[in-house]
Amino acid sequence: MSARPLVRRELHDAVRRWWFVANAGVLAVAGALLLLFGQNDAMLLGQRGYARALAGLMQLGLVFVPLTALVPSAAALAGERETGTLDYLLAQPVTRGSVYRAKWAGVTTAVVLSILVGLSITAAIAMLRGVPSGPTIALVACTALLAVAFVSIGTWISSLTASRTRATSFGLTVWVVLVGLGSLGVITAFVRWGAPAWVLQAWSLANPVEAYRMASLAILYPDLEMLGPVGASLIGALGRPGLVAASLASLAAWGAVGFAAGMTAFVRSAQSGEPRHGRAAS
Repeated sequence: MSARPLVRRELHDAVRRWWFVANAGVLAVAGALLLLFGQNDAMLLGQRGYARALAGLMQLGLVFVPLTALVPSAAALAGERETGTLDYLLAQPVTRGSVYRAKWAGVTTAVVLSILVGLSITAAIAMLRGVPSGPTIALVACTALLAVAFVSIGTWISSLTASRTRATSFGLTVWVVLVGLGSLGVITAFVRWGAPAWVLQAWSLANPVEAYRMASLAILYPDLEMLGPVGASLIGALGRPGLVAASLASLAAWGAVGFAAGMTAFVRSAQSGEPRHGRAAS
């Protein structure tokens, strides 16, 4: 059995669910409102006014995109495991690796499509109002890469979890930790503990939410104050192109490592036994 029908099935099921339309709608409406209400600033600041509106959309992406990627991906395998349909699927002439790849590809495609549909409206408005196409398209691409990273994390969680409820709870915990422990929230702790600056810099690059924030702001703004002290120090060490490249590499690494770790765990669970309902594999 080919993996392609599984991918089409996952994509079809994902698009039919309410979250696809909801994600696209929230991003489209929020982006349009940010740009339209940013019109007064744009009249005074020119393109910088709309860059601020795009930065506001980036702030929405910081919170909203990881959540919308984690929820469906965390339930992708765990939900079918809980209902018993995963056992039926694995009884077919298909490998566990193919099942995992199909699940990941289907959810990734649906999540990224919902983001692209929502942000394409914002991007069109921004470019029509004078924002250069380069930064606008780059922000959309960064947001899509952030979504892929969190889909990989969510599918990894799903491969280890016995039920949809536990997978979603664990995914929400990861979301709270990564969003809550951004550079601004951690600076106070690092200053209090007297940790060296490079530790905070490393954490900011390793945290996918912070990596997305720094890459987006480095693309949108020529000034350093928007990046904060951590981003400014990283630009001093790496340069602006270096900071963008390092941040995007961090997002890509999360996507690749999360995918590989999740598939390895899912394949190995055939030897150790599938997690049963009420018990999550550790």
